[in-house]
Amino acid sequence: MTTKTRYFHGTDQLMRVWCAPKSQFIALGGVPSKANWIDSFSRLVGVTDDGRKLPVERAIEYKRFASLHECDARCMGGKPNGTCECSCGGMNHGRGFFTRLQAAA
Repeated sequence: MTTKTRYFHGTDQLMRVWCAPKSQFIALGGVPSKANWIDSFSRLVGVTDDGRKLPVERAIEYKRFASLHECDARCMGGKPNGTCECSCGGMNHGRGFFTRLQAAA
């Protein structure tokens, strides 16, 4: 099975992703997670198509030959670093997790 990793910050897909020092990641408002972990000193940061630099929140493995079914609770409630094959292309996968965190804050 061939997959491609897609990186997201909220609903924004990040086009170019690189390792940034942890201090820069925190300054951009990043929250450490499995999806953006590199090592103890670095985290993943990316750029949107309009040029904004944002920390990675979710890293979704998107199947190359996906079934492209409609998104449902399984997608929204999926792991923020899971595998997706919905028609959303990974954009909604795991978003329910971050919505719950924002509501609790």
